[in-house]
Amino acid sequence: MSITIANDQRTRVAVLGTVAEFHEGAISFDMSNLLELVASINPDLLCLDITPQQWREREFDVLPPDYRDALLPLARQTDIVVAPIGGEIDWPAEVVAGWRIMVTCRLRSWISAIQRRAPSPEALNRGWRHELVNTLYYATRRLTNSDRRGGARAHADYLTEQVLAVSQRDPGARLLVVVNVQYCHLIRERLRKHGEVMVTGLSEL
Repeated sequence: MSITIANDQRTRVAVLGTVAEFHEGAISFDMSNLLELVASINPDLLCLDITPQQWREREFDVLPPDYRDALLPLARQTDIVVAPIGGEIDWPAEVVAGWRIMVTCRLRSWISAIQRRAPSPEALNRGWRHELVNTLYYATRRLTNSDRRGGARAHADYLTEQVLAVSQRDPGARLLVVVNVQYCHLIRERLRKHGEVMVTGLSEL
């Protein structure tokens, strides 16, 4: 059952999406823009899609560059506390066959192009770019096998549960969740069902 709490007592949560899988390629904004944005928000807790083991063992080499080269070094240099919210998920193998292969490749190329041409992280998280990337990711999921689609939903559910657990451990904190943009809408929708947290925009956090 949802709980209604006065706004000034609720845990505020903002969700920032990245297209991490394309960050190894050329993009029009660099990691400094992401650093400046997160540093300006200065959240109490930075929730990242990494496992507790990766965090404990400092297994950062396998992480996407926005985590490895930007956000984790920022946290080390500031008072921002990292909260690992990822889990060990046994993803089913992606199965795409026939004409779906060509369509999936085209959709991914469009996602990559939007990423490269976005002038800033904020531009990727609002307006038509954010909606279009989310739609394109949804379309790629629809083209793959049902087990894989279920895995994506399960991952979003798990991330949401972990964000709620963090908010319960630190009530009233300001949480910034940075995940792949395809999970943003799913996480926000799920969080809004819980009255003890308040989902905000980046500038309102």
